[in-house]
Amino acid sequence: MVKTERTSTDVLVIRIEGRLDAASRAIVEPAITRALQSVPCAIVDLSGVSFVGSEGLRLFLMLRRKQGSARMLLCNMQDHVREVFEISGLLPLFDVFTAQHEAEHAARGNPT
Repeated sequence: MVKTERTSTDVLVIRIEGRLDAASRAIVEPAITRALQSVPCAIVDLSGVSFVGSEGLRLFLMLRRKQGSARMLLCNMQDHVREVFEISGLLPLFDVFTAQHEAEHAARGNPT
């Protein structure tokens, strides 16, 4: 469900697969929370996310607000996932990139 990969000493890519809902939050939340504490910046790749429910949105909002967490960049949102973030009004709260390489560029402090 959650896989991590370091692209550099300062950037971690977190890949989420499957549904982000109440049932999966218990697995996804601790994994992402641990990962966000290990680096100053993390890229969350959402290409494998098939569904985002209200608990998934709450998770991202909580992670964004959590003190001591890494800067979080989102990338590779499928259209239906992006639409959920847009409809909920949460999309403007996140740095969202079309592709992982764009997010990596931004994570290293380079403007896109």
